[in-house]
Amino acid sequence: MRKILIAAAMLVALAGLTLVTSPAHAVSLDVTCAGTETATYNPGLLITTQTTQVAVTGILAACTSSDPGIASGNYTENFTTTLSCATLFAGRAGTRTIQWSNGQSTTFDFTRAINNAAGQITVTFTGDATGGEFTGDTVIEQVVFVTPNALQCLAPPGLTQIGPGIATVTIDKL
Repeated sequence: MRKILIAAAMLVALAGLTLVTSPAHAVSLDVTCAGTETATYNPGLLITTQTTQVAVTGILAACTSSDPGIASGNYTENFTTTLSCATLFAGRAGTRTIQWSNGQSTTFDFTRAINNAAGQITVTFTGDATGGEFTGDTVIEQVVFVTPNALQCLAPPGLTQIGPGIATVTIDKL
């Protein structure tokens, strides 16, 4: 009898816990894409820090979306900065705008994190859509590059391009 009372008390306690837990939050996937990203540097990067023009091009050719008009997308970034081969993959913050095949765009502010392991570099851009279609959604972009050959950094022309790397973009509503 004592075992039955203990079991009943445990069931009541578990039922009480179930009542006070919060419900799971559903994730609504708005866009997922696969593609490539390439970055070029002019002048090429060397061991020493120098001012360089950076041009980033992303092509997102295979997208699925809650918006049936989105089949693909692309983005470009052009900026001047101070870099070297040693600082190429430092964390940074920025803004990126993806142009969609439906004529709309999504702008997101990001922070960039780097993981360099096993001969490849994974660059992760994480942020929130701040303008255009899907404003307020969470954006995660990952690009995987082959680790550059360090010998390119020893003399001009230096490292003039990285990529194309494999890119994936996910935009979802929490």
